[in-house]
Amino acid sequence: MNDQTIQERLNIELSEFYSHEEIRAFLFWILPHIHSTQTNKESTLDRIITELKSGKPIQYIFEIAFFGHLELKVTPHTLIPRPETEELCDYISKHFSHWPVEKQTATITGIDLGTGSGCIPIFLLTQNPNWKFTGVDISPSALQVANFNAINQGVSERFIAVEQDILDAFELPTNIQLLVSNPPYISESEREYMSDRVLKFEPKNALFTPNKDPLQFYKKIAELVPSSAIQQLSIWLEINQYYSEEIKLLFSPLGDTEILNDLSGNPRFLHCEITNSI
Repeated sequence: MNDQTIQERLNIELSEFYSHEEIRAFLFWILPHIHSTQTNKESTLDRIITELKSGKPIQYIFEIAFFGHLELKVTPHTLIPRPETEELCDYISKHFSHWPVEKQTATITGIDLGTGSGCIPIFLLTQNPNWKFTGVDISPSALQVANFNAINQGVSERFIAVEQDILDAFELPTNIQLLVSNPPYISESEREYMSDRVLKFEPKNALFTPNKDPLQFYKKIAELVPSSAIQQLSIWLEINQYYSEEIKLLFSPLGDTEILNDLSGNPRFLHCEITNSI
């Protein structure tokens, strides 16, 4: 089975479900896998095509997602990392790169609330060998994936996975200087505009808030900070673009707060810098 035969088969089988550009992108994943498989190549291709017809994201089929320079494991227990989350990591890296030289070598201890696959802290840890991170998630299955990724990327000694519902009796560690989070923030009213592939296959508890309040996790994070003894904290959040002003109001009393746009021009990130105890 050569490359042309595989491509022709994909075009015939999948043109009803995907665009020509999407099918071409699938080849990037499928060709190396088919050529390296030790089992029956025809049946392997049949299985992949069947899963793609069902709408299953190709990242879940191969349990791989590309995030910046990283190749991470993902499963249906974790969200597939989005380009916007890469942008958030870039914002954070640029922020700390502008620190005075003597501070840039300091140890930064961070926490990621709702870590999922661990993509945010693991990306930042690979870029900053003197940083440490705790990844918190309610899903033990997601944390298994995060731990796998930390080991695979060589940062496991600086990454700790903690199973915890941050909405339930959770307190921030007092030794952190960085808090990041891409929490569930999609409202039920947005469900009708979402792809069936997302709704059918990605974990609902990582997409939707449990009580239908899209601000629920932001309210909780904003409450956690004053109740801690943290003296200095840099907060970076991925946010729902439709509630950017409401979210900004939650954090403005805590410190200098700004909303930052993603590459599409949407208000997608919040940065709050706290320099004094609350």
